[in-house]
Amino acid sequence: MDLLKKILSRIDEFPTLPTIYQTLSDVMANPRSTASDVAAVIAEDQSAASKILKAANSSIYGFRGRVSSISQAILYIGFEEVKNLIMAMSVIDMFKRSKPTGNFNPVDLWKHSIGVGVITRYLGMNVKAQNLESYFLAGVLHDIGKLIFYRYLPEEYEQTINYAIENNISAREAEAEILGITHTIAGELLAEKWKLPVSIKDAIRYHTTGKVDGNFNVLVGCVHIANVATSLFHFGQAGEEIVPTPNLDVWKLVDLPDNFFTMSYSSLMRDYDEAVSLLLLG
Repeated sequence: MDLLKKILSRIDEFPTLPTIYQTLSDVMANPRSTASDVAAVIAEDQSAASKILKAANSSIYGFRGRVSSISQAILYIGFEEVKNLIMAMSVIDMFKRSKPTGNFNPVDLWKHSIGVGVITRYLGMNVKAQNLESYFLAGVLHDIGKLIFYRYLPEEYEQTINYAIENNISAREAEAEILGITHTIAGELLAEKWKLPVSIKDAIRYHTTGKVDGNFNVLVGCVHIANVATSLFHFGQAGEEIVPTPNLDVWKLVDLPDNFFTMSYSSLMRDYDEAVSLLLLG
């Protein structure tokens, strides 16, 4: 079996999402469900309940010290945001135990991905984006394809990363040459298997260009810019040496204020540290 067929086969066999996420989705799909119904599902998983409370009281959401119950957290930050946080926690837990090898460290990649999630949400708030609850999750999952490669083809993927470094090219270019499939496409395929929203799938597939089939999309554009900023800030490490080049057209269309990142750096660093502590160390 060649590498491409092996990767596609592995994605097809990949585990489904944890029961808590599926149950939450079912409960939230019922228009009669209340915050108490959702809270009851989360309360059955002590780890998830603890992390949701910590997240609601973090600087990321701005309710520090004011949220004392899961029901309050749901009311304050919203049904979809809570479900997406559960999703992010679940996916990180699925991959968190992988060990580093050579130039690739899964923990560093998760730190990078969490950084992209934090900055993506911050950008979304700044541009007053609709459906802001998807922004953090889109950032966290944007590089999920790299972890698929690492999980199932650790030796081949280490060779791919080394090839990218030696030839001063992006991981995506090296993946296309050596594996026959990029992490953006592999990630999109996994998102399809998990039946994630189109907005999340598009962010995974197109974050390297910032546009969806050449068309501007605010969420994808924010993930694209956040990916570049996270690399510049050294929030984690994405498994490649070169800093991605931003799409200047996307930068103009997102239309950030002058000196946006200089003025926002301390707030972003604070939120990033809290998010890493919550999702990786908590």
